[in-house]
Amino acid sequence: SSAGYLWLLDEDGKAYHLAAKYRAEQEVPDLAVDDAMVIFLREQGWLIDLVEYRREPDRYGNMELPSWLARMNLPWLIVPLTYGQQLLGIALLHKAPGTRQLNYEDRDLLKTAGNHIAVHLAQENADSQLAESRQFEAYNRLTAFLMHDLNNLIAQQSLIVKNAEKHKRN
Repeated sequence: SSAGYLWLLDEDGKAYHLAAKYRAEQEVPDLAVDDAMVIFLREQGWLIDLVEYRREPDRYGNMELPSWLARMNLPWLIVPLTYGQQLLGIALLHKAPGTRQLNYEDRDLLKTAGNHIAVHLAQENADSQLAESRQFEAYNRLTAFLMHDLNNLIAQQSLIVKNAEKHKRN
């Protein structure tokens, strides 16, 4: 593909935000999780061949594409990045010069590549969450250490105040 876009699901699971683009000049919006195209990708797991969609929209259950997609130059394929049952991301690829019509093997290969990419995205997300969890754990240990020292200091001062009354003339 000569250019493309990548949207990834945000932490809240409410939208797909543009995470990267490659040699793509046009601005694209975020994708809502309740967008018809996103629902189709999540439920069917199929890639969308936009050339085929224009010829035979009924093959896609008369799904409606976002209006901004019709104004784009050379959009070709929309590939779901699925891990398990979760749609982690969406890739939009532009048509490469000399591209032929896709057969079922090409589609299966692209779907497999999308799943493989999603595995790496899920791993990166898990690694990020683990690192964040470790940071919180270190913070909690530091806080517990500080609280222990503060309690010792308070106990010492309390003892000094008690003994001051008893030994104030000494």
